[in-house]
Amino acid sequence: MKIESLYEFIVLAHYLNFTTAAANLHTSQPNLSKHISELEQELNVTLLRREKRLELTAAGAAFLEDAIQIHHMYKDAVKRCRDINACAMEELVVQEPYIMDAMSEILFKSVMRFKRSDPHVMTKYYAEKGKKSVELLEAGKVDIALTIDCNSSDWIAKVSEKKNVIFYPVVREPLHVWMWEGHPLASKQVIMLEDLLNVPINMTATRSFDPMRFAILDLFATALGKRPNLQTFSSETLNEFFLNTHDRNAVFLVSPGVAASPLLQMQHTMVARPLDDERAHITSFLIFRADYQKKSIDRFLDTVEKVVEEDIQQCEGCTYLGNAGACDA
Repeated sequence: MKIESLYEFIVLAHYLNFTTAAANLHTSQPNLSKHISELEQELNVTLLRREKRLELTAAGAAFLEDAIQIHHMYKDAVKRCRDINACAMEELVVQEPYIMDAMSEILFKSVMRFKRSDPHVMTKYYAEKGKKSVELLEAGKVDIALTIDCNSSDWIAKVSEKKNVIFYPVVREPLHVWMWEGHPLASKQVIMLEDLLNVPINMTATRSFDPMRFAILDLFATALGKRPNLQTFSSETLNEFFLNTHDRNAVFLVSPGVAASPLLQMQHTMVARPLDDERAHITSFLIFRADYQKKSIDRFLDTVEKVVEEDIQQCEGCTYLGNAGACDA
């Protein structure tokens, strides 16, 4: 169907006269009549009663409403494309989340909102297996990367200075213990970090998940001065890793968003319990180069703040830091 045929039908429906409509369309009456007949054949619908007086059929009147709307949408789309084409396009590349959690929800909603508000920026995701966030930044493959940490200010300061990057904290969440329902810790009213010292903790060996592994190691070293019993498994995907639940003595440490995910909820013999320990929190960060040149990064961070304030159902026990918590350590 040609957009020109829709417009011809709209004009004809206005005048209900082939000769007058053809004159306004700067075409011949036979040509207009041919186009309308072809449109009816394509739709397999009679749009007009061609009697002594031209009239719209009920189907024609209904089609007219949609035709007008489609024509306006087409004109708006053409104008938008031409406006974008006339402007200098900037590309903003964001690291794709490797796990569905609170941070990924904030990020996905921020990208969707940013695309609507900033159509002159080509915003897209990037993921590369086995690459850590800072590596992607240093290679120039992303403008905004993701990482997590258990509030290790020393580590953040060290990386910030050495790599010249800014850590932008978005959400701080309490850790949960995900384990077999018959595990001794599942019956405890309160679980503390000390309870996990001699318990095997499952961790993925995937390099992109290194920040979580290092964060857990640092958490135990800082809080207890000891090393946890980490069991690492190589998996193609994080989903495969979470399906590795055959060791009933071992536990997983996850955020509330991950604990509530459909994937983990499918494991009916597993339960999640919060770590009721102020030390056991994890913070998700956006990170970007301190010497960034793209103005779209500032606007994207503003969008993240708005999404946190307006579009996120905030979880109990979580702290949403937004722009006020941005730091360059």
